[in-house]
Amino acid sequence: MFDEIVLGVMGLNVLLTAALIIIYYRNHKLIKSKMTLGMLFFAAAFLVENALSFYFYNSLLAQGLDMMTTFNLVVKFFEMIGILILLFVTWE
Repeated sequence: MFDEIVLGVMGLNVLLTAALIIIYYRNHKLIKSKMTLGMLFFAAAFLVENALSFYFYNSLLAQGLDMMTTFNLVVKFFEMIGILILLFVTWE
């Protein structure tokens, strides 16, 4: 059960990070500052990290290596909270 929750949180992190990229891209088109460009690259790197994390964790589960489930759930949950806060302050 925890495995599905972890994968769900990881998938949500990918979607939230993609939303950040869209917002940063729109902001960069309007503002054209180094800060918005930097945030766009940061979010893109973060998206790659989240997507790879999702893929590798799913691969580990397929091989029956689920010993890190609780740890991953806690880490990805706090990561999700951080992304949500960043998305909230960026949206305004």
